[in-house]
Amino acid sequence: MKASLPHYFIGIPIPADIAEPIWEAARKEPVLTFKKWVHPLDYHITLIFLGAADEARLAGLKPMLADIAALSQPFTVQFQNLEFFGAREQPRVLHLEPERNDYLFDLREKTKQAVQKAGFQVEKRPYHPHMTMARKWSGDVPFPPHVPFESGRASSTVTRFSLFQTHLDRSPKYEEIAQFQLT
Repeated sequence: MKASLPHYFIGIPIPADIAEPIWEAARKEPVLTFKKWVHPLDYHITLIFLGAADEARLAGLKPMLADIAALSQPFTVQFQNLEFFGAREQPRVLHLEPERNDYLFDLREKTKQAVQKAGFQVEKRPYHPHMTMARKWSGDVPFPPHVPFESGRASSTVTRFSLFQTHLDRSPKYEEIAQFQLT
């Protein structure tokens, strides 16, 4: 039986000094009743999901990502809105949304082009940057229209993006296997 290939994505890691206070505050907020909470060391903004990949395709992609990083400058992401995906009665995913940021969208577009050039498929859905915090609503009432979550108003300076491997049997489950420093 052939072993399945590991899954990968390209994303922007959120530093622990920003992620951990957000995680702590969210876990203590009584209206945020979700079954599965993302480990704060797994907080990130996905740029591109790659899916299953072998070492040869990743080896071809890495130099292109390094070139992108060398031509990109650090920038700041300002998180502000606590939002959800799914129906208000039963949200699937709780996440923080960053303010619109042209640097972020430019970095995403450049990584998308590199990924396609390396032979990966890219989702057709519009890019919606976010930082997933929890999954699977467990509340008895719909998600509230307003959650007073001031801890979500945080900013993070982006100095790198990374190639991550997913390990479903671990926590934290995302491993940075390559880092690309913005200059």
